Amino acid sequence: MKVILLHGKDTDPNGKWYQWFLKTLQEKGIDAVVPALPNASDPVLDEWLQELDAAEPDSETVLVGHSRGGMAVLRWLERQPVQARVRKVILVGANSGDVADRHIPAETNHGFYTEDGYDFTQIKTHCDDFVVMHSTDDHVVPFSNGEKNSAALDAKFLVFNDRRHFGTGIDQVPELISEIV
Repeated sequence: MKVILLHGKDTDPNGKWYQWFLKTLQEKGIDAVVPALPNASDPVLDEWLQELDAAEPDSETVLVGHSRGGMAVLRWLERQPVQARVRKVILVGANSGDVADRHIPAETNHGFYTEDGYDFTQIKTHCDDFVVMHSTDDHVVPFSNGEKNSAALDAKFLVFNDRRHFGTGIDQVPELISEIV
């Protein structure tokens, strides 16, 4: 098994809980990577998808996406050929792909949001096991985005009340590890 974590906007692999996550998985003998996604302050979807491609996900890969990284995971799945599969997808505080749900309308898009949102039918052809983790007090991505993603993916929905956006002040997410090992 391999785990690939795509970090969020305005951060890098050394931010938030990402290094704890990487170290914890590696201590358990699990191959894990957190690629440095380019232009994190003003991300461009195609550039992030190139980095995910370079990590070479396959049918034994667990994809984890935090915030904008979760959007990239879902957009990547939309674009995969019919035979492509991943083992599991875990979204942590991930945005809805619908432009109408953008929390900060003035924020640049660069391909992440569309008028139609995600093509969940296409996404679900590439994975059978989805988990959505979202906190009711998320101040960056509204909780309704987690509800929307969870329902459309037929995902296991882990609801928290005190994790905000799983960012500042959150050094560990043990429930995430429990979903992988």
